[in-house]
Amino acid sequence: MSRRVEYTLAPPQRNESDGFDYPDGIPISYNLHRLRHFECEGSYPKYPYGSLVKFYAMVGLHRYNVLEGKNLQLDTLKSFNMRINCGASSYYITLAARVPDSGLKQIFQVLVHEERLGSLDMTCTIARPRVTTNVPFLRPHSESEYDYMDNDELPDWPSEIAFDDTKRFHLVKESELRDNDWIRLYLELTLVAHDRFLTVHYLSQLEIVKVAIEEVEQPNASLNTKTTFVYITYKDLAKAQIGEPVDRKAIVRRIINETTGLLRLRGDYWSGERSVITPEEEYMLLHGGEKVRNNEQRSKKLKRRVGVHRLWRWWYQAYKNRGLRSSSY
Repeated sequence: MSRRVEYTLAPPQRNESDGFDYPDGIPISYNLHRLRHFECEGSYPKYPYGSLVKFYAMVGLHRYNVLEGKNLQLDTLKSFNMRINCGASSYYITLAARVPDSGLKQIFQVLVHEERLGSLDMTCTIARPRVTTNVPFLRPHSESEYDYMDNDELPDWPSEIAFDDTKRFHLVKESELRDNDWIRLYLELTLVAHDRFLTVHYLSQLEIVKVAIEEVEQPNASLNTKTTFVYITYKDLAKAQIGEPVDRKAIVRRIINETTGLLRLRGDYWSGERSVITPEEEYMLLHGGEKVRNNEQRSKKLKRRVGVHRLWRWWYQAYKNRGLRSSSY
């Protein structure tokens, strides 16, 4: 399910915190938009989609680092407000960032809009230190309209011969891979966006084999908008335990506007030939194995988890049938 997000000026109630922090409770205007608050600190924090929210926070810091030439890293998640929808959502994340090899920490705010549910397609519109004054940033670092970010197409996987073109592709060395942890972030986020219930243990068994980076010029894009394609070949070692192919590929497209600071990520992954599969098939692929296949009750439960669209259709049909029954009396 995709949606087009139109970014407009915030209403008066949002000006003070832009939807992030409400120590005295969320205003009524936000309740009308089904905005729910979650605390991430404490002895036993409970909040949904832990890995996904963590990766969204890391993407926000990554955007800030790219634009400002910094090297901030995620220290802890503090809280977030999530817009509750039937499909794609928005996340207003408050986090603590740290400078590596130092004790310096700073509170940051990150806003991520999901453009669709079930695949990596997100836009980061805010990534900034939390401030209590109206001191302007060198860049907007805030929500604004984006210019060229509407092309949803991902390219076909280049041939092996094409990767030999050093003017077109930069093949990432192993040492560069260690110094650019955002590449693994892109890969893990691509998988978790497909399946929000993937565990940390599962993600730890992903082994990056080869990475190629391509900088391209897109038509109709502004001079300050840069598009990058990241081609990742990796091994999913968890699949070896159940006899499935471990060799996989992923493509991530990054569009960033250096003037507005907007960053959009669009990604996909597959094994073998690239094809389109249903969410149920995707879930069973990720959680495959004889234990799942032979347990009918567990299988039905897993399908219900990812059957968001199916559940919505069922509810809508039931609602229509109720109206038809009522009109027949």
